[in-house]
Amino acid sequence: MSIKQWFIVKVLIFSLILGCVIAPPVMAQDTSNRIVFSWNRDGDFDLFQMDVDTQQVVKPLTDNTASDLTPVWSPDGTSIALASNVTNTYEIYVLNVSTGTSNVLTDNNWDDLYPAWSPDGKKIAFTSNRDSNWDIYVMDANGKNLKRLTKDPVYEGSPVWSPDGEHIAYVEGLDAKRDIKVMDADGSNPQVLTTLATSADYSPAWSPLGNQIAFVSTRSGNPDVFVVDATCIGATGDVCDQQAINLTSSNQGVDQDPAWSPDGTQLVFVSDRESASDLYTMDAAGTTVTRITASDGEKRFPSWWSQQ
Repeated sequence: MSIKQWFIVKVLIFSLILGCVIAPPVMAQDTSNRIVFSWNRDGDFDLFQMDVDTQQVVKPLTDNTASDLTPVWSPDGTSIALASNVTNTYEIYVLNVSTGTSNVLTDNNWDDLYPAWSPDGKKIAFTSNRDSNWDIYVMDANGKNLKRLTKDPVYEGSPVWSPDGEHIAYVEGLDAKRDIKVMDADGSNPQVLTTLATSADYSPAWSPLGNQIAFVSTRSGNPDVFVVDATCIGATGDVCDQQAINLTSSNQGVDQDPAWSPDGTQLVFVSDRESASDLYTMDAAGTTVTRITASDGEKRFPSWWSQQ
């Protein structure tokens, strides 16, 4: 081998070694059927993306010392709205999944949580205590044109839009007594959905088909995932409560954070039924329960998106 040839070989070898050192890890390609969730893997909650079809966590989306919570996919699947306490108080951010860049939409000395995209992607509703009480607000998807929707002196939060964008389901109440209510998207005409005097009902999730609302309730003694017919909205008495169906009654642990699959046939939720806090899926009737994560660290707040 000539001196020139040996020099070329050394350059190639050095380039390969250097590339292995400084090149970023190769992430799996984005999938068209994915779940984002918060995972406390190393002392704080970061966002991770899962490929639903392979049940593999394919992409960490955030990695910082803050807690990144309540992520929710934008309708087109390009962005995620979330709450993060990077600046000590929780603010609403929008994360671009492709670039990894994020924009802060709220910036104040109070906490803003539980963002929810409108079905057309033009608005985001969220929960805030900026006016000395937990209430629901709505803003444009760029953070402008803020409007307060609720003003009752009790907690009102965890908003979720109906598929047609005409209504918002939310939680109202204090501590052990919380109900699910529904109002028009402009904050008017609030109506009761659940109203049991002895239970806490929370975490509403409106089916993409519009026919059901899933929620978490302690009415069975421990937190379980229930569904109720959305046509119950505004019914008098406890009609809706009587029709609510417990989907996770077989588990005596905690089942929480329900979120629908985009086609409305399944739910993903968090459960500690096998000791660890993991993600599970089940069909809309509560059968065919499948554990889709099995790793250390608490998981919370799944959100499901797929290309329709």
